[in-house]
Amino acid sequence: MPKVSQQHTAARRQQIIDAAYRCFARKGFHQTTMRDIYEEASLSPGAVYHYFEGKHEIIAASFDFDYQRSVDLFDAAVASDDPLQSLVDLLSFLFNGLKSAAELSAGRVNVQGWAEALVNPPLLDAIRQVLETYRATTAQIIRQAQAKGQIEEKLDARAVSNTLISLYYGLELQLALDPQLDVDAYADAVRALLKPAGQPS
Repeated sequence: MPKVSQQHTAARRQQIIDAAYRCFARKGFHQTTMRDIYEEASLSPGAVYHYFEGKHEIIAASFDFDYQRSVDLFDAAVASDDPLQSLVDLLSFLFNGLKSAAELSAGRVNVQGWAEALVNPPLLDAIRQVLETYRATTAQIIRQAQAKGQIEEKLDARAVSNTLISLYYGLELQLALDPQLDVDAYADAVRALLKPAGQPS
């Protein structure tokens, strides 16, 4: 029996995630059934259950997918000689990602996923793991910026990290409530706030 390639596996998982997100956006997390998802994906029930046991696993996988897609960007930011600029560039990329994700109503779905995680410990653990990785890596970049005098050294790096991550998730929440929000203006404001005093934004 031929082995299934990693590319095929990744593509099939993403096909299921995308189908589930379309269903969640239309009907809501709890109203969507697994049957809705495999019909939306044009797959057999067995094909879907081969990859995911249920809806909460699909949501968890989507958060992990977003993280895996940004790993190289975070690594490049950590390795940069200009940590503050790399942090600004990283946030800009993530903000733009939220714009493109709006086509799938991903923000609305993710907000539902956050709510479900509060009563679903396995899903909460999965989301927390991704969030903690974001926090730790962002804090590392901030410490590097502090060492270069780009960010006030007295500030707690973890606190600054949490604040910046709140800007990202806060934008996602606002887009879920108001899809017409001007993301470019939001990103410009964040860039201006991060620039040291006296430097052009």
